[in-house]
Amino acid sequence: MFFEILDKLKRKSASLIIYCLLDRIPIIVFGDNSDEIDDFLMELSNLIHFRREYVFNTDFISIEDYNNLIETEDMDYNAERVHIRCSSNVALKALNQFNEINSWMIGVVAPKHNENLEEIKNLIKEKSKVYLSILLSADTISVELEGTYSKLIDLSLEENILRKISEDTEKSIVKMKRVLSERTKSDKLSKEIIKTLLDFETEKNELIKNIFKKEIQNFYSGSKRAFFILSRLRLLTTMEIETKIGNKTLFETIDYDEATINRILSFINREWKEDFSDLIESGKKVDIGDKIQSLWG
Repeated sequence: MFFEILDKLKRKSASLIIYCLLDRIPIIVFGDNSDEIDDFLMELSNLIHFRREYVFNTDFISIEDYNNLIETEDMDYNAERVHIRCSSNVALKALNQFNEINSWMIGVVAPKHNENLEEIKNLIKEKSKVYLSILLSADTISVELEGTYSKLIDLSLEENILRKISEDTEKSIVKMKRVLSERTKSDKLSKEIIKTLLDFETEKNELIKNIFKKEIQNFYSGSKRAFFILSRLRLLTTMEIETKIGNKTLFETIDYDEATINRILSFINREWKEDFSDLIESGKKVDIGDKIQSLWG
């Protein structure tokens, strides 16, 4: 369902969804069908496989339980980061109960009256300065980043991931069809059988998922290696040993250069709550720390 929806969206909107998933920005899915909303939330949650999912009102209920999850995360950099899925039937309960919804994915059945919907949106804004709004309906799908200008965000990584998914999937399908086409040139086979043999729609969906997971994992692993390197450099600075690292050296060290240095620093800041922008030595000023503060608060 998620990748079918991606096909219907403009590249920028699809990239925004991936960006917000990676950077733990709250995602609110509005719609008029609770089952579709909750299915979509589940698929969103499954996309970020390196985090631990907790379901509100099932895995935890109280603020105390939630705080324990966050405290464990803060104390151990190696622990899986947390993300929360909240189904549409308990969305208002969660919004009224919790003051902070970073890394939450919440489903909301849109009220029929606009004024009631505005009340819900105002309640969300009280919890998070910035959030992604996704509207699912029978005839339209819209994506809107609320609280800041999406033009301020570098989506080159996410756009490249989507491009790779499209290109690599097509290459694989073409190869499989070519191999079978050479072996189906026989009068013994009907057109219907040949058509069935060359139908790779099911395999295409599996390929898309696998390529997406591989690209997301590569980015996560590269960013985590950068995090460990920069953490040790930070330790040196606490010993009054001034040290910095250049972009090129860092990329060579972590063996990953598919994302910009600012994108990696942004992810590290949101994933592990550390700002290493002052450790980067480059001709162009890296100000991701200030940018993050202005965007997300």
